Amino acid sequence: MRDKSATRLAWYRLAAITLFAIALGMVSNTLEPAVLGHKVLELVPGRKNTALGFMTFAGLIVAVLWQPIVGTLSDRTKSRWGRRVPYFVAGTVLTVVCLYLIALAPAFAVVVAGVLIIQVATNTVQGPWQALIPDQVPPAQRGAASGLKAAFDILSFVLGRQISGQMVAAGNVVGAVSVTAGVFVVALLLTALSAGEGPQAVEASPRRTVAQALARTFVVDWKAHPAFFWWFLNRLLFWTGFIALNTFLLFFMIDVVAMGEAEAQRFVANLSTVIGLVLFVVALPSGWLADRLGRRPLVAFAGLLAALGTGSLLFVRTQTLIVAAGAVVGLGVGTFLSANWALVTDIVPEAEAARYLGIANIATAGGSAVARFLGGALIDPINRMAGNLSAGYLSLYALAVLAFLVGTLAILRLPSSVERVRVARGPGGGE
Repeated sequence: MRDKSATRLAWYRLAAITLFAIALGMVSNTLEPAVLGHKVLELVPGRKNTALGFMTFAGLIVAVLWQPIVGTLSDRTKSRWGRRVPYFVAGTVLTVVCLYLIALAPAFAVVVAGVLIIQVATNTVQGPWQALIPDQVPPAQRGAASGLKAAFDILSFVLGRQISGQMVAAGNVVGAVSVTAGVFVVALLLTALSAGEGPQAVEASPRRTVAQALARTFVVDWKAHPAFFWWFLNRLLFWTGFIALNTFLLFFMIDVVAMGEAEAQRFVANLSTVIGLVLFVVALPSGWLADRLGRRPLVAFAGLLAALGTGSLLFVRTQTLIVAAGAVVGLGVGTFLSANWALVTDIVPEAEAARYLGIANIATAGGSAVARFLGGALIDPINRMAGNLSAGYLSLYALAVLAFLVGTLAILRLPSSVERVRVARGPGGGE
């Protein structure tokens, strides 16, 4: 296997390796909040928060279980197309089918089935794909690669929410998912052809049999890997806070700010564009700074910014102030996306990168699941008990602020030796 520390990758190789972030992000940001929000309002309007929260919670349980498994299989796959590409193809086909299943669903049960299956589909792509950074990127460029991945995440956030929000507001749900399906297919073609994945990649496969590896799919020696533990806890809590804020924002605008659905869809789409621009401005510089200053200070700073922006929503009600609060959250999330992911690509063992990053994704999917469960369990019941349409949302957002703050404390517990390794490598370390 080639020595990744001996060379630097050109920018277009880094782009190819990280490109699937756009497609995966388009799926999640097309479905939420626009498409799933519309289907819930159409099919179960009286229990919209409960239905959306528990449905998406169930989908994320599937993601938590499936991604480490498919990552383990990918680490040990031997094919003429390499370890990762076969999973990209299978996941893409199933994702496209599920997008139309959800958009055309005549009953809520069909929407739920579509959500569960699309989690299998997208995680079949994501588990193997996110291992391309430790597979192919030199350590000194992983901050830059993670920053580029974050920039693509942000682009998909803006495009997915803007396109789907405007199209769903105009009544064109099928058109919204068609755009996303097209993006996914294009990303598959460009990544498979350009990322450099080939038969030689199987040389990195671990020596355990597939059965032995699957038996250890979810096994992590937390005592031997304390850095991974504190990274995991930080990611779990940060994502719980962000998704709690994000998932129920459409209904917050309808119930608390008193907008109609079409107006709320457009406002959330436009707000997402503002947040996305802020994210984009900070994501690439954050990746650059993470390679030079270390990951931990940036991740802690991101948590404080996100807590400040989310806490503001407990008090503000005008559209202008909500946009301002969203911009502060965007600063925090943009910084977090680059620095936090750069950190985990340093921590995971390269020979089992897909399995470990699949376990790492449990923090992301698990945080999302906790947020959705809390929203589903709290918002509608608290609103009914309080006799108003605000109390449940405010309770959830207060918990989100707490999650950001506790997550910041967790990352400060990260072993200092991890930071010393990164600083020792320096801007040109390992070249």
